[in-house]
Amino acid sequence: MNPANRSVFFMLCSVFFFSLANYFVKTLTASFSEYQILLFRSIPMLLICIYAIQKQKISFWGNQKLLLVIRSLVGAISVLLFYAATKKLDVGVAVTIRYLAPIFSIFFAIIILKNKLQPVHLMTTILAFFGIALVVGFSSSVNLSGFILIFLSALTLGFSYVLISKIGSKDASMVIVFYLSFFCIIVGGLFSIFNWNPISTDSLPSILLVGLSSFFAQYFLTKAFQIGDARKIAPIKYFEIFATMGFGFIFLGENYQVLTIIGALVLIFSLTVTFLDMDKNGTLNRADFETFVLKLDVNNDGKIDHADFKLFFQNLTKKKNKKTSED
Repeated sequence: MNPANRSVFFMLCSVFFFSLANYFVKTLTASFSEYQILLFRSIPMLLICIYAIQKQKISFWGNQKLLLVIRSLVGAISVLLFYAATKKLDVGVAVTIRYLAPIFSIFFAIIILKNKLQPVHLMTTILAFFGIALVVGFSSSVNLSGFILIFLSALTLGFSYVLISKIGSKDASMVIVFYLSFFCIIVGGLFSIFNWNPISTDSLPSILLVGLSSFFAQYFLTKAFQIGDARKIAPIKYFEIFATMGFGFIFLGENYQVLTIIGALVLIFSLTVTFLDMDKNGTLNRADFETFVLKLDVNNDGKIDHADFKLFFQNLTKKKNKKTSED
């Protein structure tokens, strides 16, 4: 599997585990503070990281210590803001607004990674905020304090995405997750001292599962951003919106208006627009459509029919067989 396909697979795995973690977080918000939930989530992550790093025989502290520390602090703040917002909003709505993060990551990437701002980025930004306006305007759970918290969580999350890309492959994924979990434990532990709620036996399964699902979500997210293009794979995380809404509707009794769901769809579409820029010139025009059509004509016979699809799958099978023989 080539790096592009692997990054997509890793992001899909991340989406599933993040959605699962969101559900368990919501079940814990009624009984615990956001600092305790952060602590509960991070302890299993840290233990797994310690085991894996020792097994891989690599350094715990990595090569880019300052970047790793900054990214971990920003990530911890983003998670805390998200947990605080989840207390005030339906979990599906909170997740929807938070995934303005890929939009913010575009602009942070322009500043930090020196990426070029393209006209298509302005289009995606306008569409994304229109989608959020629908979500906020037609959701009964939205309030000002919850919206501010989740908006700031999205802003810091977008910054975190770009920092992971900045770190790149110079540090192992497990080291990046180790730093995050380590700082989350410090922050969560310190502030939990002043607002500690006792742990009941009934809450133990959710406490354990929020930690495990968060670990796998963060690990696959890190792997995806390390080997993939952030601008291409970040939109995949939007599918977490519907997975989380599903958990909220089925298990938590949350209800979502049709226009809220439409707003979420507009939000998802806003970043998939970048895939339509086939010639990568930053604008959407006839040339992009022509390029797309040409790519569908696999056998170059001037028309698109069943023969193109047959040839496509034949080539795909040959690549898999070649890869297997090489292994």
